[in-house]
Amino acid sequence: MATLNHEFIEPNPDDRIIFINICQTYQSGERDSLYEATRKYWRLNGKRAEKATLVLAVVKGIVLAVFKPKIWYKTKDTRYKRTGRWEFEGDEVYDSPYIGKSMRNLLGPSQNPIQYFNM
Repeated sequence: MATLNHEFIEPNPDDRIIFINICQTYQSGERDSLYEATRKYWRLNGKRAEKATLVLAVVKGIVLAVFKPKIWYKTKDTRYKRTGRWEFEGDEVYDSPYIGKSMRNLLGPSQNPIQYFNM
């Protein structure tokens, strides 16, 4: 298992987190940055997402980047059946204690790329 050598996340109880599995877009190089791979074209509950204080980009259970969302909105991109999906704009948190840690102590494997914690 890929997470054996990684410390587990110890979440701050005030953090409301959305974990986004970006494995496909990240590994394919489909988007040009971690931010772009994380921020857009997701099927999720917009009202719930607006309550998130952090969005964590995850690959194979490991947090690669952390973002503080400023605004969520439905995407205007109509290509590739993206209608009705959501995206956010926000800032990267470079010094987050979550970076490089495993999130598998909080949430198990899921077919859905979106997982919520403390929300």
